[in-house]
Amino acid sequence: MRNRRSLLILAAVFAALAVITVLQNRSLSPEAAAPTAAPTGTFQRVFPDLAVLDIQAIRLENPVDGATFTISRAQDGTWTAPGSQGTLDTEVATAIARTVVLLPYEISIPLTEDLDMGTYGFQPHARLYIQVLLSNGGTHVVAVGALTPSQTNYYALVDERDTIYLLEAHAVAFLITTLASPPLT
Repeated sequence: MRNRRSLLILAAVFAALAVITVLQNRSLSPEAAAPTAAPTGTFQRVFPDLAVLDIQAIRLENPVDGATFTISRAQDGTWTAPGSQGTLDTEVATAIARTVVLLPYEISIPLTEDLDMGTYGFQPHARLYIQVLLSNGGTHVVAVGALTPSQTNYYALVDERDTIYLLEAHAVAFLITTLASPPLT
């Protein structure tokens, strides 16, 4: 009963975060924005202070077809897949958490009122939502849009930041593939 209640609360939090992310999308255009170089190194982490042990749950969601996959940390620290049929491959669950923690981007584009969000793949909605519930009750949401013309990055919106991030494509592709074929046996 307690797990069911926790799952319902988690689902409600994720749904609210998804709605907030969609409502915060503004009309934006890539021609009007000049990408800014990352401050140091080739890749930066979207969440530089996040550690795997900080994560309580991760939900991947395809807003187009409604598919979702959730992993959450049990009281003993192991990963579980609440609401899923089968046994979770905990190594893949750990890889999902590590991917979120290390989520790399190379450059970012400041959001301006005149950008067309459809050009970045955010209208009518994103391609993938990555929703993270932290052990301290905090949350993060990443809305992943279209693949860039070079096919090396995906456009992404993060939390309430006024920036479009160009996320490394391989990291996002791993999460998209995991959602399409969850690691359950």
